[in-house]
Amino acid sequence: MIPIVINIAAFIWFILGSTGGFQRGHDILATATLVIFGVPSIIIVLISLTYIWQGWPPFNGVKYLVSAILMASLLFCSYYLVDGTPTRGWLYDDVRSDPVRLTSDHKYEYRIDLINPFQRNSREQLHLKNVSTGVEVDISIVIRAEKDIYSTGGSEGWDWGILKPTKVTNQYELSTLDENNNGRYGMDPRVFLIDVKAGTAQVLK
Repeated sequence: MIPIVINIAAFIWFILGSTGGFQRGHDILATATLVIFGVPSIIIVLISLTYIWQGWPPFNGVKYLVSAILMASLLFCSYYLVDGTPTRGWLYDDVRSDPVRLTSDHKYEYRIDLINPFQRNSREQLHLKNVSTGVEVDISIVIRAEKDIYSTGGSEGWDWGILKPTKVTNQYELSTLDENNNGRYGMDPRVFLIDVKAGTAQVLK
């Protein structure tokens, strides 16, 4: 009975992890794991429960051997279900970031974070660190309308956005535009007014 409980718990754990807490669909690897280990474990659990309900204790050698094989199979499948369960995106956030850069006035280090991309609960933020005080702040922005598309650069000299100081203290302009006024690396073509003190981002265009 214990292997059955372990397998059911492992199956639930796998479903939660492979869907990011039901925030995304299965990818190819998760689907393969489900087919190879999940489906057989369901079948074995059903067979085992049938034996239990029928009151078929393993009194002779054959019954004992069959039961042992079923329980061992359940533990085998349980191991690979747990081993194949991703934890990023539900137990903790899956964060993708561009390289950390420094504003031209040398006051802030900054980067753009894509949090839980490809999920329904995905979001984006501008992460700032005050160079002189070390204080860090996250400002929510929206730069990905197409949640299934984005790319990264091939070296350290790339970014999803450029943060520039304005003439107003504590206000910066964040642009995701490239030289052709297109979105950088799959981002939406946006320009934001960032108010560091208020912690807000206003879309300018």
